[in-house]
Order: sequence, then C-alpha cells, then structure tokens
Amino acid sequence: MTFANKSLRIGICGARGIGQVHARIFQSLGADVCAVLGSSEETALDAARQLEESFGIKAKVFHRLDDLFEKTKPDAVSICTPAKYHYDAIFASLDRNIPVFCEKPIFWNEGINRKEIEDNLGAIEKHTNRKVFVNTSNASFMDHVIEAIGSKKDIRLFDFKFFSQGPHIGRDIGLDLLPHGISLLLRLFGPQKIERLTEEIYNNNYKCSFSYAECDVNFDFQELAGGNKDFVIGIDGRTFKRIQEGFGVTYRVCLEDSQTGKKIYCEDPFEVYIRRFIKYCQNGFQKEKDNFDEASANLRIMAEILLGEDQ
Repeated sequence: MTFANKSLRIGICGARGIGQVHARIFQSLGADVCAVLGSSEETALDAARQLEESFGIKAKVFHRLDDLFEKTKPDAVSICTPAKYHYDAIFASLDRNIPVFCEKPIFWNEGINRKEIEDNLGAIEKHTNRKVFVNTSNASFMDHVIEAIGSKKDIRLFDFKFFSQGPHIGRDIGLDLLPHGISLLLRLFGPQKIERLTEEIYNNNYKCSFSYAECDVNFDFQELAGGNKDFVIGIDGRTFKRIQEGFGVTYRVCLEDSQTGKKIYCEDPFEVYIRRFIKYCQNGFQKEKDNFDEASANLRIMAEILLGEDQ
C-alpha cells in the first residue's frame, strides 16, 4: 500500500505534551492528524481542544487504542505515551500492519532487565510487519557538527550538556535524557561498548562519564522547573550550543560555534525525522529501511549505563 496520492492519516497516541509537537509537525508537513488517544476521555477531549485552538487540527477523540484503530483506520500512528506503554502499542500497531513513529526510548518500564530488553527487541525485530521509527532526532545535529569540524576521526573528548525544565528527578533524569546523548554518539561512532562508567546522581542532576570508541565522554543532565535551558555539544573543547528562536510556525534552531562565533542554522530535527517517516510510508516502505536498528542500539547502550552488566 502507498499513500502518495493522498494525505497520510495519523493517529496520535498521547496527544498532550510532546504529542502536541508531533501533531503540529505532522500536520505542517501535509499529513492529516485524524485521531488522538488519551489516558481517559477527559484528557483526550482536552488534548483535542488544545490542538484545534492552537493549530486548527480537528481530530476524533479516543481513550482506547483498539477503538482508535477500528473507527478511524489510520495509515500510521505516532506514539507519545509514557515509555512503559510503548511496547504494547507498537505491537498492537504492527499486528494491524500500521507503521509506527515512536517517542524515545523505544520502550522501558520500571524493573526492566537486560534479558527482557533483548527479548522485546528480538520480538519487534522479527515482526513480519516491522515498520518502526523512533524519535532520536537530535542525532541530525551531529551532521552539522561533523561538517564544521571537518572530520570525526581522532576525537578524544565528547561532552554533552542538556538542561531542561522537565519533571524528573534522580536517575529518572538519565532515563529521560540519555537517549539524546546516545543518539549523538551513535551518529559519530556507531554502536560501541561502554567502558569505565562512573555516575553522579542528585535530585535535579544526573551525570555520567565513560569511555566510548577510545573517546572520553561526559554527560551532564539537569531537569528543574523554572531552571535554565541548555543544550551544548562539545568536541575536544570546541562547543556547539543550540539556540532556539520563535515558536510553532516561526520556530528556528541553530548551533552557535564557539570557535568561529557563527550560527549554523539547521532544519528542526523533529521535522527531519517526521518527514523521513512520511516519505517512508508514501514510498510503500520499499526504498529505505526503518530506523529500528538505530533505536535498538540506543536502548541497548542506555541499558548498559542504567542497568549495568549483571541484570
């Protein structure tokens, strides 16, 4: 099946918070956000109201995934629910041959262990209808960084600072923000082993350091309501700071290079990945692979950091 001659009809699962961003971008790229799923009828109605008021999106409302599938028959779904619901929603979609665009991480739940992760990844990987994209979109920033530094060879120090106003505390900050940092490393070096890991965990701060592909890596993550927002990539002491301008349709993003002082304007990473997903669907899933391999490598490295070798 292809959708080249009509708008791709998208169901948004979890349409508040980051789901609002997904809905806006899908709609701006020509898709039709036809349905939203909430944890209850009340939250779903509220999400739909916000989407219509903010972006003119008129979507049907559901609080049961099966009803969304049966009554709207979407061409694809965007999964923006908490990570503990991802795995079941992915399988419910693939069982109906519906492609998935999922928030990071591809799945996670409290008490998960390494064996469960491998079993779940193996089940998704082998699914007959596997069509899975995961939003590790900040990796697209690395293309601009690599172009600026000229080569990704012989990098010896990689720093990544991400301060947000998120609600998580302690180790859960790592769970929330590690996929961003890992996506950058994967774009630089591909999948590698973590060595010499150390962690520092505080109420509003999670830090870890390790060796990766013979490169020393330092992650510094903070989530604090009303706190500073920072997103800085460091390569051997040269930094690239994300600067965001405008909002919604006026949004622009750039990286400020500490060495040259220049601003490198980038396409919104969300748009990069969602456009790729739409194109994949429109081409009938034939011309390129999904990004499951990238998503699974990201999850495995995250598990290596947060769970260690023994679980």
